[in-house]
Amino acid sequence: MIKWKLKQKSSFGGISLIKWEYLVETWTLSINTADREEFEQELNEYGRDGWELVTIIPNAGDSNDSISIACNQLVFKRKVE
Repeated sequence: MIKWKLKQKSSFGGISLIKWEYLVETWTLSINTADREEFEQELNEYGRDGWELVTIIPNAGDSNDSISIACNQLVFKRKVE
């Protein structure tokens, strides 16, 4: 997996908002029956570290604009303490 981390600083009119840290992972295995157990194990590991899966963004496959289920962006978030 490829990782990126972003941090959001939040304030609004002097009111402190929840601050989130974001992590974007590139999942290179397909999310099908054969890879499901490995996928669930990965998600559980992130959950133990406080990460919550927000969304999965499928990547465009080739120049024909086909969508590949074998390469997805997984976006996680967790509160910044």
